[in-house]
Amino acid sequence: MENRKCILSVARQEYLRWITDPRIVVVGVLIIFMRTLAVEPLLERAEKIGIRLGIFEPYIAIGNSGMLVMLMPCVFLILIGDYPKITGNTLFFIQRTGKWNWFIGQILFIVYAVLTFLGLVIIGSILVSGGRPLSGWSDAVTKYNAMFPDEAENFASQLIPSNLYNQLSMWNALLQTTILMAMYLFLLALVIYFFKEIHIQSFGLFASIIVISAGVVTTSLDSRVMWGLPMANTIVWIHYDKILEETVVPVWFSYVYFAVVITAMLILNEMAVRRLELLNIELVE
Repeated sequence: MENRKCILSVARQEYLRWITDPRIVVVGVLIIFMRTLAVEPLLERAEKIGIRLGIFEPYIAIGNSGMLVMLMPCVFLILIGDYPKITGNTLFFIQRTGKWNWFIGQILFIVYAVLTFLGLVIIGSILVSGGRPLSGWSDAVTKYNAMFPDEAENFASQLIPSNLYNQLSMWNALLQTTILMAMYLFLLALVIYFFKEIHIQSFGLFASIIVISAGVVTTSLDSRVMWGLPMANTIVWIHYDKILEETVVPVWFSYVYFAVVITAMLILNEMAVRRLELLNIELVE
């Protein structure tokens, strides 16, 4: 029971510090970009055929757009990049409760941060979309290209491509988009934490940016190498064929991929925490 209280105390302390950080407003800036890049093109399509979007379609588009799948992790890195923050009080807390409880508390904080970030993105996308509750895909997604074939290859058509709506229900796409993105963000946070725990504080952020950039490049080139990086494994529609009920790479592969890589990073983080030299940590004011 005492250990549980210690873990929750660490997580709560970090979360309160994180959620009250002025940088959290950058999520609002991200939502503005999302409205411009993803929501408005979909709204124009819906208005053109006289219907309203489904409330979750803009978010699904955001989570499957190559550009926005790059922006979301970058914004999350801005918010999480200097964590874990270690002050004089933190050092005293670690010495009193033990490194293991502190480590588990930090992992719980990352979970809180990821869920909060995605929750803000989902709520923001709903608020700026003006959509309505639907049980399936709207006609603006499924029928627009057939009605206006000359626009079938433009940017808006690629936001929710046929690979997605032909193969998955809207609810399935929503669930898988959210879970895979959450795993991606969680993995990036673990990379940052690992390098901070081994006293190479700035390299964690740099390494995460390299991972994101490599994912963008390999996914854009449609290289098989992309499946060894988290970005391609996050974008649901890439897994499916456009028309045929076939998968290019099974979605279960991406879940296994993230499970293996996250487990490996958790082990590395746990080993780093065990060897953490408190006297060598640069304190944050």
